[in-house]
Amino acid sequence: MQDSGSSGHGMAKDELDGLRGEIVALETALASAFGEIAVLRAAISGGGTPAALAAMEAMAAQLEGSVLRGVIGAEQEGRPQASAGFERRMEQIAHALRNAIAFRES
Repeated sequence: MQDSGSSGHGMAKDELDGLRGEIVALETALASAFGEIAVLRAAISGGGTPAALAAMEAMAAQLEGSVLRGVIGAEQEGRPQASAGFERRMEQIAHALRNAIAFRES
């Protein structure tokens, strides 16, 4: 018997909320890692802060470009829900990276 606090998938609301929180944390960490990779690339080239910010912008643009490719691929496979989920997550990661860029600029 399913309790009133669980979804149709047999998982309690608290468990689902916990998993959603973990997803957000992983997305944020991933965006931060992308930003740090961009900064390291800039450090190697010797361009300083402007080069680091430009590298982070380029990384964000690459992520945003991958959204369209992933969406098209999922839709071609006839998986509209996968397409929507992929698009949502990639946009959130790119948004988190853009927030990291804005933080570094300030």
